[in-house]
Amino acid sequence: HDFRRWLTAIGRFTYGTADYRGGNRTDQTFSASADLIYKLSRNVWIKGQLRRDWLVSSIPNADTAATVVMLGVRVQN
Repeated sequence: HDFRRWLTAIGRFTYGTADYRGGNRTDQTFSASADLIYKLSRNVWIKGQLRRDWLVSSIPNADTAATVVMLGVRVQN
């Protein structure tokens, strides 16, 4: 969503599954993220992302969760 010409927000949600051959393991993956892009000028952008990832497995004690924070600068000429 463009709040202004110079400020953009993007939200995402993803879902996936993995079935493993030769065993009875099934994994489900989920991810939710929010991006914020601040355009300082036509050539310089600052981008921040906050993402949360989950893995839910049919194997006991194999579930995981992670939080990822990224900050970047884009310079284009």
